[in-house]
Amino acid sequence: MSQFVTQMHRTKYRDSVKLSLQQKDSRLLKTVTTVPGSGELMKLDDLIGEADYYEKTSRHADTKYVDTPHDGRWLAMPDPIVYADLVDKEDKLASGIEIEGAYVRAGGAAIARGTDAAIIRGIYGTAQTGLKGTILTPFDNNNVVPVNEGSGGNVGLTIKKLNAANEILRANDVDLDEEECWMPITAKQNSNLLAEIETVNKDYGATGAEITNGMVRKLFGFNFAHIELGNPRLKDAAALTVDGNNYRKVPFYTKTGIYAAMWEELFSSIDQLPTKHFSAQVYARRQVASTRSEEGKVGYVLCNEA
Repeated sequence: MSQFVTQMHRTKYRDSVKLSLQQKDSRLLKTVTTVPGSGELMKLDDLIGEADYYEKTSRHADTKYVDTPHDGRWLAMPDPIVYADLVDKEDKLASGIEIEGAYVRAGGAAIARGTDAAIIRGIYGTAQTGLKGTILTPFDNNNVVPVNEGSGGNVGLTIKKLNAANEILRANDVDLDEEECWMPITAKQNSNLLAEIETVNKDYGATGAEITNGMVRKLFGFNFAHIELGNPRLKDAAALTVDGNNYRKVPFYTKTGIYAAMWEELFSSIDQLPTKHFSAQVYARRQVASTRSEEGKVGYVLCNEA
C-alpha cells in the first residue's frame, strides 16, 4: 500500500484529465478569446478609441494632431479552481484514472464548471479599466433587450429579441461581417426558439437556422452555446444570470468581446497522504479569469422562463 502511488499513476491521471478537457471542456470556453495570464495584475489589452478627422482647407497648412483616446483592460490574478478527492484502494484508483474513469470524469467536469463560472463573472461583472486598472466599469445597461421586446407581454427568447440584440451590436459599430457572435442559452430558450422557427419558417432556411438533435446551433447570425445558466454548481455566478424580477439574463457577445486569461491551464497530480492513513489524493487545478474587452460587444436579453 505504501508504494502504490507511482509516477505511472500520476502520468496516467494527468494525461487522462487533459484529454478529457480537450474532448469536453467548459461550455463557454469556445465562445471567448483565450490568452495566457501572468502577474498579480495583468494588462489585457490597449484599446484605441474612435478618433476624429479634419479636412485640410488650404495649401501649406500646418498639420493638426488629434487626441486619439486610449484605454486598457485589466485582470487580477484569480483564485484557482480545484478538484480533490481521496482514494483508499489501489484497484479503485487504477480504474478511476482511465479516460472514462470516475475520478477523471469528476475532475474534468469540476474544472469545466469552474471555468464557465469564471467566464460568466467576466460577462456580467465590473471590469477594471483605465491606464492603471483603477477605473471600475460596470455592465452597460444600454445593451439590454427588455423582456417585453416586440410583444405585448413578458416572454421568453424570440426571433424579435434576437433581431434587437443584433441591432444593439450593429448600433455599437460592431462589424458583424468579421465578428463571431455567441449567445449561451438554457433548455428553456432552446424550446422558445424551436417554436419560433417552426412558426416563421417551415424549411429552416430564411432565418439561417442550424439545428441538430433538437438543439438550435445557429440563428440570425448567432451561434448558441447550450448551458444551464442557473445551475447551482456554478455557485455565485448563477445568481448573476437573473435580474431582480427573476428574469433570465441571456448574454450575447462577440468572441473578441470576452477574454479569458489562463494563469494555469491545468495542473494535476496523485499523491499519497500519511496524514490520511496513506490514502491517495487525486487533484486537479486551473487558474482562469475573464472580463469584457469592450462594452459595445456585450449585452444580454431578458427572458421569462415561466
